[in-house]
Amino acid sequence: MTMWSAVLTRRDLLRLGLVTAITPRGMRFGARGAWSFAVFSDTHFGIPGNYEKNRALLLEMAALRPELAVDIGDLTERGWAPEFDEAARAFAGLPFKVRVVPGNHEVRWSPRGLQIFAERVGPPRQLFSHRGCGFLLLDSTVPLSHWGHIGGPERRWAEAELERFGRDAPLFVFLHHPVGRGGGVDDQDALAEVLAPYNVKVVFTGHGHSDLLWDWNGAIATMGLGLYQGSFQHVLVDPAAGEVRLLRRPAQGGAPVQFAATKLAPRPRPFPGAAVVAAPAAAPAAPPVAVGQPDAGPLRPAWTRPLGGGVMSRLLLDDGTLFVSGMDGGVAAFAAADGQPLWQARTGGYCFSSPVVADGLLVVGSADGHAYGLERASGRVRWKVRTGGPVYGSAAMAGGVAAIASGDGSVYGLGVGDGAVHWRWALPPGPSAFAQSPAATDGKRVFIGAWDMHVYALDAATGAEAWRYRATQKGFYYSAAIGAPALAGGRLYVPSNDNVLHALDAATGARLWTHSVPGEKLGYGSPTIVDGRIYIPGLGGVVHCLSAETGERIWATPTGAEIYESSPALAAGTLAIGSVDGRLWLLRTGDGAILGSHRFPPGLFVSTPAAAPGRVYAATFAESVAAFDIVGATGAAG
Repeated sequence: MTMWSAVLTRRDLLRLGLVTAITPRGMRFGARGAWSFAVFSDTHFGIPGNYEKNRALLLEMAALRPELAVDIGDLTERGWAPEFDEAARAFAGLPFKVRVVPGNHEVRWSPRGLQIFAERVGPPRQLFSHRGCGFLLLDSTVPLSHWGHIGGPERRWAEAELERFGRDAPLFVFLHHPVGRGGGVDDQDALAEVLAPYNVKVVFTGHGHSDLLWDWNGAIATMGLGLYQGSFQHVLVDPAAGEVRLLRRPAQGGAPVQFAATKLAPRPRPFPGAAVVAAPAAAPAAPPVAVGQPDAGPLRPAWTRPLGGGVMSRLLLDDGTLFVSGMDGGVAAFAAADGQPLWQARTGGYCFSSPVVADGLLVVGSADGHAYGLERASGRVRWKVRTGGPVYGSAAMAGGVAAIASGDGSVYGLGVGDGAVHWRWALPPGPSAFAQSPAATDGKRVFIGAWDMHVYALDAATGAEAWRYRATQKGFYYSAAIGAPALAGGRLYVPSNDNVLHALDAATGARLWTHSVPGEKLGYGSPTIVDGRIYIPGLGGVVHCLSAETGERIWATPTGAEIYESSPALAAGTLAIGSVDGRLWLLRTGDGAILGSHRFPPGLFVSTPAAAPGRVYAATFAESVAAFDIVGATGAAG
């Protein structure tokens, strides 16, 4: 079902007074003549006032008579159903179809993520032909995050689709995150290899809320302000002249102005630079460089094994076996000693959820809306339980029950042995009623941090709510929903996204103390508690060691690189953690000294390593898992 079917009336166009004023002279529209399409991004429906601003620009766009339009992501502010409703109203009556690419705002706070996107807008990735030109729409989103990534499964899909499309036809590429610039797609070089054989004309991006133009591997690359900020692009395809001309509406208003042009004909590969007629190409930002020790050091590669997709979850080391869940929907088991693959299982969606072991079963959630019980020894699916949304959360095991949260706003208590639903507890209704972080348990209660600003304690046997604690007063963006709760000594430690670590009485939810770090951003990585010390990272890249009793600082070590969701893994006096730029760090727990680091191939590092005495295991978006021996390092200093 499409939600944009009505036609804009001639009266609407005449009222705008733009039908003849903006149509470029000499353009011959028709089956054999010139034609055009529109491009815009970052509408952020759901923010007060954006509906009116976007609608006005869409009417202005309609007067240009584009044959189609592409919205390059961040259609909504939070991916909530009422925001998709608002977008539908704004697009109603337009005389052209709008295709939409997902942006980070469609997945970062949305309980159903790309499920609702696909239902309300269309496929998150697609390749279609129009007037002999190809339109490749890519999904560059990272679930529950703002980062940009294409990934092996997406690239393999694009390779297959493009091969059927043909290599010489003009190709336009659309993705939300920029390529060829800092702060964009982490695997852009791999994407460039996929696109290299084809006649790429323009790569359209958003995300940065800036009107920019640059060259990427010989193709024009652009970015635009958000539509509500007054900017969109009008692309004129003129077969008679053999060129594509790009025009941009000035943010202050007025007729679109040409700022670039390129030829339609194929060019020798690699492409030479495209013609830029107005704005100079923006220089790509230098890639971030982490500070710290060089790669040479105590981390010595022991083995590496390929994976079918990147990893966002926590690696699980259990009795000589390493378990990994991936963004390709796979769950794999390896012999920890030598990396020998033992088995691989498959779910129907990506696994943001981390594997947890109990009673010979491995429990993991999938974005396909199911929780799975896999036999630990073989990976065979013993049971599969459907929920009403993507299962982002990781399970906590207590008394034969696996408690796991779903994007449908419920926490399920499932029998470990058979998957039977022992209980189901629903968060208070609301658009932010969902949980994504791993659950924790003390054997009696299950603890969940949710996007509705609260931390909940549930009875592990019945699912009855024991207590709730409001972790922030600032609004749902600052919830205790990303970093996982951690337990030690009858206390629950949970970070909220407003730079606060909360220490609570696990039995009652009473607050014992809170700790904030000036200039930092706690709330993304989870705390790890060992021997009366809390180890927790900040988004700014500092690893903190605090007293579990008082919250007072013991030491703080800057890595110089952002740390997002990766959390400390400790063993034998060393701490392992990953930074977004793809580096694995090894610190000494006694005093926080950096012992060494290792940089993986390009790819986000947002997963949590596993550690054993003398060995660290890690996986990134580079689609491999690796083991490292720790040579000549001790954790006794300090």
